[in-house]
Amino acid sequence: MCDVRLFKSAYLDYQAALTLYKTPFPDEMFLNIAAYHLQQCVEKILKGALECVGVTVPNTHRIPKLLQMVIHNGANVKVTEWVDDHAEMLSEWEAQSRYNMDFTVEKRKIDRAISETGIFLKQNGIDEALRLELCRQEMREKLLSFLPQNKQQCSDFELNCYYIMFEKRLKKS
Repeated sequence: MCDVRLFKSAYLDYQAALTLYKTPFPDEMFLNIAAYHLQQCVEKILKGALECVGVTVPNTHRIPKLLQMVIHNGANVKVTEWVDDHAEMLSEWEAQSRYNMDFTVEKRKIDRAISETGIFLKQNGIDEALRLELCRQEMREKLLSFLPQNKQQCSDFELNCYYIMFEKRLKKS
């Protein structure tokens, strides 16, 4: 079942990676942990989008597999060129950064991944600031009409995520 909390968890993984990245620490392991959180961010967004179109998501951390599922199932997520091109690298970061003590993610790769993952989030409206489509009162009210009464009092962040869930329906009506 589609759940806003998966998108929120992805966003918090990104925030954790940013915090680690900005923390001066003379140890490469900090970069590995940031890399892990970036991979988790991308993975959770893809899984969340798949759940929103009714796909039962397998227990996998493989970004290429999730990307193929997104394409084949019409999930409402905009995959950036960078995410598509670096899917294997991101998948490697999931396990290698945590379990291989000899593995080190290069700082230049983290530099780029931080930037590109932020772009991926923004392009999909996963942000604290209300996405442009929902700045129009009419669109916001239409979206809220799809939600149960107990979900209608929500933050801009949650509205952005609900938009992902209901974008196709919104465009049809």
